[in-house]
Amino acid sequence: MSKVFKGEVKARIVDVRFALSGKVSSVVKHTGDIVKKWNLIASLDRKVLQMELDKQLADYEKVRADFEIFAQKNPDPKEAIDKYLKTEKQASLNASVKEVELAKAKLDQSDLFSPVDGMIMDDSGIVPGLYVTPAGASVKIIDISSYYFEIELGQKDIPDFENPKESKIKLEGLEKEVTGNSSPVYSDGKGFLVKISIPSQEMLPGMTGSATISD
Repeated sequence: MSKVFKGEVKARIVDVRFALSGKVSSVVKHTGDIVKKWNLIASLDRKVLQMELDKQLADYEKVRADFEIFAQKNPDPKEAIDKYLKTEKQASLNASVKEVELAKAKLDQSDLFSPVDGMIMDDSGIVPGLYVTPAGASVKIIDISSYYFEIELGQKDIPDFENPKESKIKLEGLEKEVTGNSSPVYSDGKGFLVKISIPSQEMLPGMTGSATISD
């Protein structure tokens, strides 16, 4: 005996944001575009960040030169004061290296990449010249590896899904039938739901249909 349940195609939505505030310099991908993992979506103006990195590199060269001069003048410090001075200069050199690394990291964060294969659902209207912050202007991406068909059960049907069930899914408007396996029952506080894994070909979140499940 088989049972038929109505349901809907859903997927995980990944919310991607810039790590820094700044002015958008270019936008490569827009709403509706397909993206591969690590594809560039948009970039911030790098001018100020590059200037900060150049400054930190110049400061590093100065601190390193100061350290090398002291080391040549005091190759084997014996006095306590000289040992303390060497420790101080080494600490300054280490701090300068970290400042360069931080400036480089900020420069790298001026580019926004897709962390998944998917489709851009909403680009928040980002355009070149727009000033954005990490708190706003998010890009929503549908993760195509996470598609599933969700059905709602009556409480009496829960025992039927104690073990994975093979399900045949027919989507409205599509002739092709797909097969998937059910996951354990869970609740969202309003009803009892089951996710059925499905392939992503020719499907979009929001599509409705039915799942036929045999005992």
